[in-house]
Amino acid sequence: MGTGPGLAGIMAGLFENIEIRVPERRFQSWADFTSAAPEYSIGLEVMDDTPGHQGHYAHFDHHCGVIREVTMSAAMQVYIAVRQGRIMERWLRHKQPIPVYVWNADQDVCLSAFVLEYHYMLERVEGTPLLRWIVQYNNKIDVCGGLYPVRLDELVKNHFTWVFEPYMEQRSRGKEQGDAELVTKTIRAVCDRLLALIEGRAGTSPITARPDILYRSEHDFVIAAEKGDPHSRLVLAAEGHRNLISLICQRPSGRYTYSVIRGSPYDEDTFPVIELINAFQAAEDRQDVKIWGGSNLAAGSDSELGSSLHWTQLRDIAERVVSVAATR
Repeated sequence: MGTGPGLAGIMAGLFENIEIRVPERRFQSWADFTSAAPEYSIGLEVMDDTPGHQGHYAHFDHHCGVIREVTMSAAMQVYIAVRQGRIMERWLRHKQPIPVYVWNADQDVCLSAFVLEYHYMLERVEGTPLLRWIVQYNNKIDVCGGLYPVRLDELVKNHFTWVFEPYMEQRSRGKEQGDAELVTKTIRAVCDRLLALIEGRAGTSPITARPDILYRSEHDFVIAAEKGDPHSRLVLAAEGHRNLISLICQRPSGRYTYSVIRGSPYDEDTFPVIELINAFQAAEDRQDVKIWGGSNLAAGSDSELGSSLHWTQLRDIAERVVSVAATR
C-alpha cells in the first residue's frame, strides 16, 4: 500500500488506490456528505459547502464558501494534502480503495484524481517535477475560471491541451443523469495522458476554439458561445476580455449550461457575479432547486439540470444588474 505499481503495469480503465463514485445529486452540506459516504471518503467539487476536512472525510473545492483568488484550485489542495499531509499514505492503512466522489470530470477534478491515485509519486523526496509543474499551471488557470491571459502556443507546446483533451467530450454534451460511466472513463483517459506526459510520451493538441461573441455590453462584459471547448475562455482572455457570461452548450433537453466569470477581483463593483447569479436564479422556471451557484469570481448553472434561460434573457437581466451597479 503506497509503493504503487510500475507505470508500465497500469491497465487502462482501472484504479488501484481510489474508487470513483458519481452520486445521483450533489451533496448539500457536510452532514449530507458524511451521512451518505463511508469513513475515509474524499469529495472533489461535489458538495455545496465550505471545503476542508472533518474527521476522516475531506472535500477539496474552491467554488463554495471561499474567496476564489486566495483559494488554491482543488488539484493544488489535493497536491498539498498528499505531499505534505500524507492523506493517502495514512488513509490507505484503513481503507483501500479510497472512495472519491465527483460530480463531473473537468480538468481540476481529473488532475486531483490523478494525484490521489498516484500519490506515491509525490511521497518521494524528489517528487515528480512534471506533475508539480502541471498542477501549478492548472492552478493559475483554474482559479481564474479559465479566463487567464496566457500565450496560446505555449499551452500547445507544453502538452497542456493534449493532456486534457478527453475532457472535451463530456463538456461538449453536458452532464446527464446516469453519466457515471462517462465521467469515470474521462478521468481515466486524462490519467493515462498524464502518465504519458510524465514518461515523455505526450503528444500535442492544437487550440482550435473559435468562440462566438453573441453580445458586447457597454458595461465591459461579453456573452460568448464556447461551443463546448474549454479553451474558448483562454482565447477570449488572449483577446483582452475580462468579464464573461459563457454559453457552454445547449443540452438535448433544450436547457443550457452557462458560466459567469469575472477576470479581476477588483471589478466587483462593475460586474458583481453573486448579484448576477442571484438574479438569474430568481428568473428560472424551477425555484424548488438551486440552479445557479459559485464563488465571487466564477459561477454558473448546474452542470446536470442546466438553466431554462436563453442567453438573450441572461443579457437583459445582466444589463439591469450591472447598470444598477454602475450607479453606486
